[in-house]
Amino acid sequence: MKKKLTIFILATMMCVTGIFGYHMDVQAEDIVDEDIEFSELLTEDALIGYAESQTRGVYLASGYSIINDAGGGKIGVGGITNAAYRCKVSVNAVVERLVSGSWVRVTSYSATNTNALTAGVSKSLWVSSGYYYRVRSVHYASTDMSSSCTSSLWM
Repeated sequence: MKKKLTIFILATMMCVTGIFGYHMDVQAEDIVDEDIEFSELLTEDALIGYAESQTRGVYLASGYSIINDAGGGKIGVGGITNAAYRCKVSVNAVVERLVSGSWVRVTSYSATNTNALTAGVSKSLWVSSGYYYRVRSVHYASTDMSSSCTSSLWM
């Protein structure tokens, strides 16, 4: 079941990135054995931010920031970093709220995997209504780094 879910998530991400003109070189046999559990973030209501393009580096393949309305005053947030080769991979996802025209940090979550192709973090948290929220992530794969940011979500 996990292998089917992993392949579904990978296919979904590849389709979404293909729509927006991004390219990701990934070999399916490298991903299938990974234990990825980010399906709760990838709903049709999720806002996904993509990593900025890399001018240098070979390790970082892609990165995503994700936010969605989990209902009942909760949001689902997270970040995913994908590497092109097995290496140290990490993601730091920062949740921000718009207050008086400035983005203010609410909390942050991070994850790191060694000798891996992916690292990800996903959490749900209660938020105050009447604000815009976004997720900004920093993605690392070996010596490569990039960032991504979602658009804002009104709660």
